Amino acid sequence: MKKVEIEKPEEYLDLVARKAKEYLYHDHPTEGIDFFCDDELENIGWHSSVFEFLKYRDIAEFIEENCEGTLTFNDHPMGFNGFVEVDNIEDVRVKVKQFVIEKIKSNKLEEYDIDQQESLEFFGIKI
Repeated sequence: MKKVEIEKPEEYLDLVARKAKEYLYHDHPTEGIDFFCDDELENIGWHSSVFEFLKYRDIAEFIEENCEGTLTFNDHPMGFNGFVEVDNIEDVRVKVKQFVIEKIKSNKLEEYDIDQQESLEFFGIKI
């Protein structure tokens, strides 16, 4: 993933406002990454977040390391701000879903609560 730093916070915030309908997620100092703007990816994120070992941050880091696109950011002393635009959302969906499935399978639990069981069904995982 290509990385572009915008040094001036006001320029970065202006860019965030203009790109709001184009980015996949926004990583901001107060809340971090709390949702994905793509409905299908958000559904994957929501279903994976019921497991303690798999959070939105993990998925975002996977995307940044394994998918094509641009991470635009401002690394200000008050906190990191960044947003990601991807080149091919279909490719990202496939890769992220496989990443989540592998992570769940490699972290088997002794018991699964009702939300986790629903997530296993969503991902087609039989335990």
